[in-house]
Parts: sequence; structure tokens; C-alpha cells
Amino acid sequence: MRTFAFRSENFDLHTPFVIARSTRTATTVVVVEIEEDGKKGWGECCPTAHYGESVESVMAQIAEIAPKMEAGLSREELQNAMPAGAARNAVDCAMWDLEAKIKGKTIAELMGHKWPDHLMSVETISIGTAEAMGAKAKKLANFPTIKVKMNAEDVAGRIRAVHENAPNAKLIVDANESWTIDLVKQVVDELKANGVVMLEQPLPPTDDEKLRGLNAPLPIGGDESCHVAADLERLKGIYDVVNIKLDKTGGLTEAKKLLDQAKDMGFDIMVGCMVGTSLSMAAGMFIATEASYVDLDAPTMLATDRDHALTIIDGKMSALNPLLFGGAH
Repeated sequence: MRTFAFRSENFDLHTPFVIARSTRTATTVVVVEIEEDGKKGWGECCPTAHYGESVESVMAQIAEIAPKMEAGLSREELQNAMPAGAARNAVDCAMWDLEAKIKGKTIAELMGHKWPDHLMSVETISIGTAEAMGAKAKKLANFPTIKVKMNAEDVAGRIRAVHENAPNAKLIVDANESWTIDLVKQVVDELKANGVVMLEQPLPPTDDEKLRGLNAPLPIGGDESCHVAADLERLKGIYDVVNIKLDKTGGLTEAKKLLDQAKDMGFDIMVGCMVGTSLSMAAGMFIATEASYVDLDAPTMLATDRDHALTIIDGKMSALNPLLFGGAH
């Protein structure tokens, strides 16, 4: 007998989070719980308006699949029963968590990956004035890698301010689709000179081809352009790095497929997140053990988090507590 339940939960942020296309002061996540054979698994997703999702639409998708889930739908069958996206992510992750508990093996063991107890994550500086971004960089100066959100305004001034205040940190600039190809060509050398080791999603996905043949002095990463494994073929020769997010892949099952295929094709791997709790990050950590870049800092933005929450101190993530997610019991 399998039971299936889901709900939405709200979490306030301690400071507003500003990126190129939005500002937010809170986040709403959707949680799925599946119980079977006396064991319970859970998963979380973060509906994203940029991808046409709302809490209501995601809840409706999950409600629609609920009867099939209660009737015993398998994780493999789920991949065809729901499209990639936030709703499937919550269900898929709950099924992985449940499977681990039923089989008495951790998710890491089921995947053939290491238990995530050694990860280093970036922390993010959201968009502000050059002075404000420099001040935040000073507080994060001990982090090995810092992600810097950016729009198309004062790129050089802002990145110089960050680099001057965190001179030893490697920087990842994330433009969230807000640049033009002309701006990319104009600033890439300045970025390279100021500690930037990767430029993430400078253009909208519709402009991806404009990056082909750019020969930039630093790696270019694709985030919004890469959702699932089927995207990889068209991204060859355009991006050096792909950003895997479970809310895009629709869960760990497709994320693992994307990871393995991307590595086989020579892409470098980044694992990112939406603004979720430590439960969302925990699932991503099982993919992040195989990644060169880890961006799972969303819990540091929350005013409150879950029990067994993750911490990040100077970039070092705490070991995942198996009681939170993915453990064998």
C-alpha cells in the first residue's frame, strides 16, 4: 500500500535576492511525501515563473499524477508520465529517498557516487551598486569561489569592485540571459583580468548560436539553455560548462542521465539550484559530488530552514545528514 501527499510551504529570505530579471524576499516550495512498506521518502521543488511555473500549476500537475503514484507507478514510468520540470522533480526525489530506505542503501550507493560530505559551494552576490557588491565581496573574501549576479549595467565597475575586495576568490559571473553578444565581446577580457573563471548564461537561449566560435578567454556556461540530456547535442561547441539543476531536469533520474552524457561529451559540470531549502540542496548534492562547480548556497539566504539543515562556512558545505534526505533508514 502506497500513500502520496503533497503541500506548499513558505520561507522568508533574510535579505532580498536580486538577479537580472527579478527580486524576491521569500520563496514558496512544494513538498511531496510518499509512504510505502512503513518507509517514507520526501522531495522538494521550487516552481519557477521564468519557466512558466507557479505554485498552483505545479500543485495541479502533482495532483494529476497522484492516483497513478498511489497505484504503484515506478520511477522509470514517471519519466514519461510527467514532463521535466519542478513538479516531476519533487516526485522523483521523493521516490529516490523512498527507494533508499526500502532497499537499505543510500542514494549515493544506488547511484554509484560518493556520499556528499566534502563539497565546496560558491556563495552568491546579488545585483547592487558596485560599492554594495564590493562590500558583500569583502565579507565573502575567504570563500574560494564566489558567484556574482550581473545585469548589463556597469559590468566592469562592479566586477572590479568585487575582485578588489575578494582578490583571492575565483569569480563566476552569472548574467541570467541579460547581455548581448556585443557586450560579451566587450567585457570578457576585463572579466578574465579580474578573477573571473567562468561566464554563465550571458545570452538568452534563443541567441545561443551567437556564442559559437567566440573563442572567449574563459569558459562559458549554459544554465537556462540546458535542461535535460537531449539538449546537449545542440550545445556542443557553444558552451564549455552545463549547469544541472534538478528543477530543470525534473529530478535526480534525468539529472544523473544528463551528468553522465555531458561528461562523456566533454562538458564540464556545474550543479546549481533554485531558491529552496536544505531539502532541495540535499538532492542536488548527490550530483554535485561529480561536478567541478557547485552552487548550492540557497539555504544561506533563508531566515529559517529545516531540521538537519546544511551550513556553508567559507565555502565548505557541512556533510549531508542522512536523516534529512538520501539515507538508508
